[in-house]
Amino acid sequence: MFDVPNFLEKIHSWERVALLAPSFPVDFEYPKIISDLRNLWFSKVTELTYAAKLINIHYHQTIEENEDKTYICSNCPSVVQYIKNKHPNHKDKLMPIASPMIIMSRFIKKQFWPETKTCFIGPCFAKKIEAQQTGEIDTALTFQELQEVLNYTKTNNISTTQQTIDSDFDSFYNDYTKVYPLTWAVAQTMHYKDILREDQVIICGGFKNIDEAIQKIENNPAIRFVDPLSCDWWCIGWPGIISKESTESKTKKIQDYKDSMKHNKDNPHLGKFEYAQWIETKNTYI
Repeated sequence: MFDVPNFLEKIHSWERVALLAPSFPVDFEYPKIISDLRNLWFSKVTELTYAAKLINIHYHQTIEENEDKTYICSNCPSVVQYIKNKHPNHKDKLMPIASPMIIMSRFIKKQFWPETKTCFIGPCFAKKIEAQQTGEIDTALTFQELQEVLNYTKTNNISTTQQTIDSDFDSFYNDYTKVYPLTWAVAQTMHYKDILREDQVIICGGFKNIDEAIQKIENNPAIRFVDPLSCDWWCIGWPGIISKESTESKTKKIQDYKDSMKHNKDNPHLGKFEYAQWIETKNTYI
């Protein structure tokens, strides 16, 4: 059972940054969610899209430079654990690059706000385990838990801030990676067609399909990249999501948000890869 009062007591003493997963439009309205988070004492609110862009660049480079190797995307912590436990002989294929959650936390703490603590907010219970085991995220909430917090503060008339509320992200620009919650997103947004043929890539969701993908790479060494998610309905269908809408409706919300934001580039220079070349990308969760 999620302890809302304990969470509020803990974060009240922090200088904290909210890391909002890109699936948030499924459950929360933009830009209201930003104001709501700032009302919860979060001094900064960021998306993970910039970290996703950095990861794409490193994935593309790693695959291009290792023509004889097959890689499995390691963004999903459930996939990582499943491969380690069910298919340990393929553990070496897990991409040795940290997830967007971890990369964004490293970027923020070392480059901008080193004294802050980071709170990841997303649809996934497994990300809470990844956060705890890596020690690189100070706390993590599901969307359901965030809604519990918002409901609790409203019901109990808790005044969480006296500051003027800003409804804009503390943005590190990128727009095209806003589709990262969708099952095909990593492969397509890293522009794999520049370096791989379509028959060298497997995109799948759900453990049954992951097992089938493993079988395929065992039978066909020409396959170079597997882009899996553990959930059958991707990162918009995990139990930490509140919405009971159809997958089609949830997908439309992600796409619509991406399209609506493509011209909103307040700090376009912050989207450049050169701005964060120094980031340590090692995946410590593998």
